Formats: sequence, structure tokens, C-alpha cells
Amino acid sequence: MSAESIQSSAAHGRQGRRSVPVARGGPLLVGYLLATVFVVGTLCAWQENVRPKLYVTLADKEYLRFQGNESTNDFFKLVLRDPNSNNLLVGARNIVYNLSIYDLAETTRLSWYSSDDDIKMCIVKGKDEDLCQNYIRVLAIPAQGSLLSCGTNAFRPLCRTYSINGNNYTVETEKPGQAMCPYDPTHNSTAVFVDNELYSGTVADFSGLDPIIYREHLQTEQYDSLSLNAPNFVGSFTQGDFVYFFFRETAVEFINCGKAIFSRVARVCKWDKGGPNRLKNRWTSYLKSRLNCSMPGDFPFYFDEIQSTSNLVEGRYGHANSKLIYGVFSTAPNAIAGSAICAFSLQEISDTFEGNFKEQSGLNSNWLPVNPLNVPDPRPGSCHNDSRTLPDLTLNFKKTHSLMDETVPAFFGSPILTRVSTMYRFTAIAVDPQIKTPGGKTYDVIFVGTDHGKILKTVNAESADSNKKVTSVVIEEIDALQTNEPIRTLEIVRTTQYDTPKDGSYDDGKLIIVTDTTVLAIKLHRCSSEKITSCSECVALQDPYCAWDKIVGKCRSHGAPRWSEENVFYQSVATGDHAACPSGKMAKDANVVERQGYRDLEYDPQRPFRDQPADKIQFNSENYNDKGPQITPDLINAQYTVETLVMAVLAGAIFALLVGFITGYFCGRRCHKDEDDNLPYPDTEYEYFEQRQNVNRIQAEPKLLPQVEEVTYAEPVLLPQPSSQNKMQHSPKNTLRKPMGHHHGVNSETLFQFQPDNYNNARDNYRGRDNFGTLRSHQVYL
Repeated sequence: MSAESIQSSAAHGRQGRRSVPVARGGPLLVGYLLATVFVVGTLCAWQENVRPKLYVTLADKEYLRFQGNESTNDFFKLVLRDPNSNNLLVGARNIVYNLSIYDLAETTRLSWYSSDDDIKMCIVKGKDEDLCQNYIRVLAIPAQGSLLSCGTNAFRPLCRTYSINGNNYTVETEKPGQAMCPYDPTHNSTAVFVDNELYSGTVADFSGLDPIIYREHLQTEQYDSLSLNAPNFVGSFTQGDFVYFFFRETAVEFINCGKAIFSRVARVCKWDKGGPNRLKNRWTSYLKSRLNCSMPGDFPFYFDEIQSTSNLVEGRYGHANSKLIYGVFSTAPNAIAGSAICAFSLQEISDTFEGNFKEQSGLNSNWLPVNPLNVPDPRPGSCHNDSRTLPDLTLNFKKTHSLMDETVPAFFGSPILTRVSTMYRFTAIAVDPQIKTPGGKTYDVIFVGTDHGKILKTVNAESADSNKKVTSVVIEEIDALQTNEPIRTLEIVRTTQYDTPKDGSYDDGKLIIVTDTTVLAIKLHRCSSEKITSCSECVALQDPYCAWDKIVGKCRSHGAPRWSEENVFYQSVATGDHAACPSGKMAKDANVVERQGYRDLEYDPQRPFRDQPADKIQFNSENYNDKGPQITPDLINAQYTVETLVMAVLAGAIFALLVGFITGYFCGRRCHKDEDDNLPYPDTEYEYFEQRQNVNRIQAEPKLLPQVEEVTYAEPVLLPQPSSQNKMQHSPKNTLRKPMGHHHGVNSETLFQFQPDNYNNARDNYRGRDNFGTLRSHQVYL
């Protein structure tokens, strides 16, 4: 190779290397950008934690309290309204309390203690003495003057029917409570009394491993994960021909992908009489479906664990009438702490049960919908005049196909309210349905209890105009408990008629709050508070209970005279603004104000503390005075939302990466050291130096197999020509090897015959040459 070619190739190699700059930070930058897009998309899809309009800390005179047995924990859990009087029946430990709605005063009590033998046997079985008591978990009023009560009875459930005569209770019947009442008082169970029959969802054994949905003589399949798989029952009600149960359970259809908890709704027919023969004590109409409470999107975020349900409410939503059931849901205990409120239409629940079934064809197969052509007739899960006459094909299909394929969607298209908080989760719910506002619109007012002792009062501001949209308004956050006890039950009760007016408003109901140790009763609203002094402040609350009375000049509650007259009472639940109200201190759009200055509620320094005396209401303002609440954007402009902080941090990180990348690139270009400077002799044009600069020299790979080196020598050797008389003998035709035995002379050798090793003494070191003197190829193994 010439010197010019060596120089040209070396120069070309150096030029090629310098002309391709490598962006070493590129993959890292792309990763950060993708993460940013994901987080931003998630934040945009997620509903914000809406701030309450009012923070309420109740003084002692603002609520009614019933303490029960102060020496021991009563474990209050059950509240039943006596329809024949203004009394509440509260189930507790060894006692059923009868309380007055007006003041929660105890009018009478029913004591029912476990026998000493039952308590001793319970302790012998390894249970704690506190649990070996009689905890009342089922209460029902079969008829006027009668009471049905079931208790755990030291892990030996019993049910009794009492006759009521004044303040006296007399036992009429007693029977075992297995499958009607749980053994363990901590188990979640439900029961509803329908047509003189008790329908229950509980466990039927001491260990709690036999879940059951039961009515006398009928039950679900025993130890069958396809029917019930470790359920926690939270509610039940009846409507039409069916009884509905709500629970959460381990999802059998997800078992091939791991363990997950799904929320369910199940139903049974009230006229079910069981099947023939061996199925005579089994439900023939039992079906279940999944409840879908999730944030919508391409990748929905699910709130999978239902915690509580409301009563069935009926009302007008948008421009159609619907029957709804509200429920509170949460994430798993070890997941991101989140809670949500979802509503479900009874019609959509029924449509799901009329849809496709779901099945698993093999043990390792996916769960897929069943072809409608494979569903037998009559259809499994329906009500029939006499289920004992159903064919075996229908009964066998129902036994293995109790799960429906379609899920029940949220009624408004998304949760009504979501909460992401490390401090509390939703535990209980109560709904005051169809509160009528001036102008005729109606709204459902929702009260939600938490495991931290707080109560949220909320409403969907879009529900009167649309059944497809959600605008969450949190009216109040109420802090009524002295301790952070979990709220077990919420119940809205009203007296048989309105009480006499007090300060321009009517006491039209109470919210009953039940914890393990306390029963509280508070007002449903605080419309008549002295802190609310202007029309704009009253309207901005967006509380369906409250409206501004322009004649009296006060904020009053619904039930007041002339309440339905829109020209007398000013209110706007949808916007929080009314054109007739003069501009005041409160922002026109309270939701906008809250989004501008959201702070996590648990760490709000402006919230009242428990030891702060006398103040009834704390508004979203830095300081409030006797003139009323002041909710203005100026008070919270210095605060930032969580989303804004996250975006600021991500933007700062990306900006720093870009600056570092650009700075490093230009510094590398300007401070680049030419590779020619590394040559020891720049003027020497040897390819050796070019090879030395090659940092990507290929390393010799280890020899896994013996390498074969083939050595071939092609050195011609002239041989003496044969005589003319032998030309014919050495013609190509005669070069073929002759058979042995004919020609044994010297000339019998062919042209390609090998010569002996001593041929040509000058070349003794060459072996195996042919007649041309060429050494035949031989292999040398290294």
C-alpha cells in the first residue's frame, strides 16, 4: 500500500470519527420526558381533592351524644328505626338500646347476656373473653309489637323473637342463629327482613371459612369459590322480585394473574323454592356481577373494595327518573390510599344480569363470555313460578356459571367524589335523597364517614341537569368526635313531623353517627349560622338545604314557608352564584377558588383544633370575624396545588437536564483534543499508529474447539519427460490406474501417483508429493 493511500485512509478514519458526535444523555432525557408525559396525563385525568366550603368543629351544645356503657366498649354497629315510634334501636354488646330521636335519651333497654357455659366454652376454644359476649348483629321488626334479634352469643349464634308491651320485652321463640348471624363480632355481615323472611349474608361456621347467602332452607353452594370466595358483606336491600347483596371478595376470574379483590352485587329471587332432588336446599336464581367504580380512561384506576352502601333512593337525574344505590369504595390497604363515592342504577344492575355469562373452559384458560347459543332455556338465574320443576340442564349450567361477564358501570360515568389521603379512608355513607330547592330542582345530599372520625357532606352539582356529568362540591367537613374513632354507621332520621321553627329554620332531620363507643346526632345543615350574613355567602355554599330569604334577610333552611318560590329564596347549587345577590366577599365560583389554592386537609393550619373552644364554624379564610365567612382568591393565592408543585419539580428537572446536555455538547466540541496529537511521530505515516489508535480492537475470542490450520504448498517440480516411444503410454487415457497384475514396470505408475519419501534428496523434508512435486494438503491440529 502506498504512502498516499495510507494517509488518505487514516485521514478518512479520523474525519469520520469527528463528524459523528454522540449524545450520551439522549436515552436518559427520553426516559424523563416519557415519565413526565405519563405523570402529566395521570394528573389531568385524576379528580382533584375538592376543598370543603366549611370546616365545622362542633361545640358540646351542637350535638347529642349517647355513651352507653362507659366501663366497657359497647361496639355499637347497628341502627334500626322503629317505624311505629320516634325511637332508634341500637345493637351493642349484650344490650339493645331504645333511644329517642329527639335527644338520644335512653327510653328502655333489652338485655341479653350469654350463659356462663357458652362463655367458658368460647374461652376454651381459644377466643378472647371480650369477644366471648353476645354482640347484637341482626335487628328486624316483623310486625308491630314484635322484635327479631340475633346475637353472636359467645361464638354460638342465637336468634330470638320478642313481643313488646310498653317497656317490657318477652321472649316468644328462640332458635339457633347459624347462617343468620356471624360467629365473630368482627365479621362483616348483612341481613334484610322481607315478606316475613330473613335474608342474610354471613359465615356459617366457627372458623369463618364457610360464607353463605341464606334464607331458611335455601343457601349458596358450600365451600364453592365460584359462588362466594371469602366475601365481606356490606349491605342488602329488596326491590321487586329480588333481594340484592353487596360485598367484596377475592376475584376468582383474576386468580391466574394474581390475587385481587373485586366488589360485587348479587341477587336471588324471593320466590325461589330450590331445585329438585339434591338441589332442594340450593338457590336456583343466584347470580353475581362486578361493580365498576373507577376513574375512566384508557387505563382506568379502580377502587375495588366496597365498604358501605346507602339505602335505595329514587329520584330524577337529568331528565329521567332512576333508582340509585350509592356506595363508598377504597383501594387495597397496601395500595395508594384512595377512596371514592359511586352510584349505580338498579336498571343497569338488572341489565347486567340479563347479559352474557362468564366461564373458564379450562384450568389455565382465560375467563371469557359464554356464547348466547350455549345458554339453556329457561334462562338460569331468572324467577320462575316453581323452581323445583327446572330441567337439569339449566340447574347444572347455573351451578358453574354464577358470574356475569359485564360489569355494572358507575351511573354518572365517574365517581361522584374521590379522595387521596394518607390520613383517612371512607367507611360509611348515608344519603338524604331529592332535597328540593327553590325553582324545583332536586339533589341528593351525601354524608360520608371516615376511619379518622371525620364526616364529609357533598353533592353532585350536575345531577339535576345531567346524568352523565359530575361536579363535586364538598360543602362541609365536620369534626364531631373527640377521638379519631372510625365511623361504623351513618343514618339519617326524621321525626314524624317537623318541629316548631327555631330562629327561622326547621329542625327537619338528624344525622346519626355510630362508632364503637358512641352514638351521636347532629343537624344536617348549618344554614342559620350567625357567621353567614350575606346573600353571596349563603348561595356560595351550594348547599341544597340552604337559600337566602330576601324578605327576612337571612340564610334559611328548606322547609321554611314559601320555600319553593324562586323569587323569594335565592339559591344556585350548580354554580354557587346568583344574579340577584349583590357582589360580596365570597368568590363567584367557589370551585375555581379551591382549585387555585388546594391544600391537603390534614395539614391545613387554618383548621380549628379539637381543643379550640366555642367556635362553631371555620371557613376557608385566614381569619374570620363576626361579619361572616370570607372566601376570596386573595387569601389563598400564595398557596399552590399538589399538581402545580409536581409540574414545577418535573419542569425544573427537565430544564436542568437540557442545560447540562447542551453545555456538555458545546464544551466537548470546543475542548475536543485532536487524535493526531496522540501520535508519537505525527510525521510518520504508518498504518501501525492508526491501528494503535483504534480503541475498538477486537479481542481474540477463546478457542472453544480445536482450530484447524490448513497448510498448502504449491511448488512446481519439473519431472523428466518420457521418451517418444512412451508418449502413447503416458497419454491422458493411460493415466488411469491399471489393475494390479498386468503392468508392474516403472511406467505403470500414473501421473498422480505419490512418490516415496526419499524422492529427490534435496527435498527430504517434503512428504507426500505427487508427480508434479506438489505437496498434498495435510491438516495440523493446534
